Order: sequence, then structure tokens, then C-alpha cells
Amino acid sequence: MALPAAELMTLAGIAYGHPAAIPAYLATSPVTGGIWEAIWIARDEAVPVNFAFLARDRRPGGGVALAIRGTYPNPFSPAYWDDARQDSPFGPMARWPSGATVDPGDQEPGDPCISGGTWAGFSSLIALTDEAGTSLAQALDGLPAQTPLAVTGHSLGGTLAPVVALWLAGRAPPRRPEVATFAGMTPGNSAFAALFGPGTLLEGRVARLYNTLDSVPYGWDDVLATRDFFQPAPQGGVILDLALHATAWRLRGYDYAAIGTPVPLAGQVARPVTACTPIAFLIETLHQHLPDTYLALLGAPPLPFRIGLGAVVLPGDHPAAGALAAHAVPPVFLP
Repeated sequence: MALPAAELMTLAGIAYGHPAAIPAYLATSPVTGGIWEAIWIARDEAVPVNFAFLARDRRPGGGVALAIRGTYPNPFSPAYWDDARQDSPFGPMARWPSGATVDPGDQEPGDPCISGGTWAGFSSLIALTDEAGTSLAQALDGLPAQTPLAVTGHSLGGTLAPVVALWLAGRAPPRRPEVATFAGMTPGNSAFAALFGPGTLLEGRVARLYNTLDSVPYGWDDVLATRDFFQPAPQGGVILDLALHATAWRLRGYDYAAIGTPVPLAGQVARPVTACTPIAFLIETLHQHLPDTYLALLGAPPLPFRIGLGAVVLPGDHPAAGALAAHAVPPVFLP
């Protein structure tokens, strides 16, 4: 990976911030300050289902990075539930690159498909516009062909990042972005994953970074691997075990396959904040998925804000910021 993982994860994390504050976050983060500056920011929507921004690396020879936001972290907003549908692996899939729908059982060998939710997120993402009406697709197309380009994202953003990169590789002129996904889920089947393999434009260009104790990046090709997380406690119990087996059973025939070079980050169980096991398990699950946890695993400072029940977040030094994350809600995956 040409760019430091800590920088790419910080950019992906800053994408959760309020759009108007993105330039300030880039300027104040110890990781990006004086290095990265925003050049295109999706306009502030009342219901921001998808969001991204472009930033320029001001160092000599620096390029441009596309940072894609993950699931909108406010379950009281319809944007959260729209994103949750994009996170879901179930339902009809979409053939790449046409978007034509196909039932999982009707996939042909070598037929590259992504989940219907991922296709919806991708379509929404490239159509985003800034305040001047310039779409993300136009902004990317307007970059000089020789500009080094990176694509990064956390969670849903990590799921969408390789899809956007593949779209860029198929346009004229074709681009070969560097891709770093953090906590991303598997967007498509094995035929889709092969489009990043040997002999392709994106061969060796995708790094899949994941916390080994974060359950999200094990979706949707290895969900049963999460059964024994958080040893010795807190445990999800029988209900979680049944839910995981039911999910694995429902995923039969989808043929989900991970993309890119895996880069595991060794997670550590945090000290429980409550004696109530179900609540402790949910909090631990959320903690392992948060951007700041990924930054800590990379040896980087936290974001200049804390993510909780809302994407308009508190500054990191706010008195209530420390407790904010403990009350956030993890993503919910819908059928």
C-alpha cells in the first residue's frame, strides 16, 4: 500500500463527520493536518443515505483520495435504515456492470454479481453532487489521467470502495486506484472477486484491512467465524449462535467471496462496562467496529470527533464525547 493505512483510515473516518466540517476535520487531525485538503464534498442532504468526499494530498507527487462514508450512524433517521438495506446480503443480486437483477440460484458460472444493496449504494454514490451540482462521477472523470488515486472507506464505505474502483478501471481512460477497505463486507460473488485477480487492472491493488474481532467484515463469506468472539466474555449465547447459523443457511447459493489482500489487525476485548451480558455483548460488538478502534489498532490517534446516535458528532474534547460511543447502535442487517 503506497499511502499509510492510518491516513486512509482517518480519511474514511472523517467521512462520518458533518459535510460542512470536513475541511476543518482534515486540518485539525494530527494524521491529515497540513497534508490533505478537500477538493469535492457531497452536498449536505436532509437524509444523507450515502456520502463521500475527495481530498488532495498536498505533498510533492501526491494524488487524490476518495473517502466513502459507512452506514449513517443514527437509527432514528431513515438514512440509517436505507443504509442497512444496502448492507444486507439477501434478495436479488445485480450483474456487473449492467445492474440487471438475477436471483442467487440463477447465477451462471463466471457471472460476476454483487448484492442488490451494494448496487443501490454504488449507484447512489456515483450520482452524489456537491453544492455546485458537480457529481462525484464528473469530479472523478475531471481528474488528470495521470493523477494517483486512492479509494477508501469504512464499513459500508469499505464494501463500496472496491466496486467504485472497478467502475473506474472500466472507464475511459481506465484508472488503477489503490484501494484500502476497513471493516468492509463482501460485495459480490467469486466471479466478481475474480475481476480483481491475476491479469486484471486491479491485481494487487486492493488491501482488505479488518479487526479480527469485528464481526462486520466476516459478512458475507465467513459469518460462522464470529461465533466464539470475545473470549472469555461477553458471549452472545444461544440466540446469537442460532442467528448466525440461520444467516449462513440463508446465504447458501450466493457464493460471496472476499476481495483483495487480507490484512488482519489483532483485536483486543475491551473491559465490560456493564454486568448485563446481552448489553455488554452489543457494546463490545460496536466497539470493535468503530473507526477509532481501527485507528488505535493502526497506532494512530482518534478522530477529531466521536460517533454516536447521529452523524453530526461531538468534538473529541467535549465533556460528553467519552460516553457517546457507549450508547451508539451497531448496524442492523435486514433481509
